[in-house]
Amino acid sequence: MRAMLTFASLLIVLAVIAVSVRSQLSASKRFLPSGAASDAASGALTGSPQNQVSQYQRELDAAIKAGAQHRADEAASAGEDGTR
Repeated sequence: MRAMLTFASLLIVLAVIAVSVRSQLSASKRFLPSGAASDAASGALTGSPQNQVSQYQRELDAAIKAGAQHRADEAASAGEDGTR
């Protein structure tokens, strides 16, 4: 009986983790800033390796800022209509 309960609780934990990972993956697919979308479509980075690192860092910073702004906008709109 104890083994059955342990197995059942393990399955529940795995299901919760799977749902969480799935929602995180779908959230990252759903939101892609327009600048990052055009950069991703344009292909590889150009220039020397140092320039490529700098270019990648700028694009990453821009994507992070855009994501943070998107979350802030969602939080503000959720606060206005009383949800959450």
